[in-house]
Amino acid sequence: MRIAVLSDIHGNLAALEAVVADFRRRGVDAVVNLGDSLSGPLLPR
Repeated sequence: MRIAVLSDIHGNLAALEAVVADFRRRGVDAVVNLGDSLSGPLLPR
């Protein structure tokens, strides 16, 4: 089983999309989200 750990996205949608695409390429079975998904400004540069 492949488990991915995700944290500190802080509203950065482009980074999240890149990470999720990488999860798919690697055949990740489960994702553990450690938080800070939406804290800070949304869509920072």
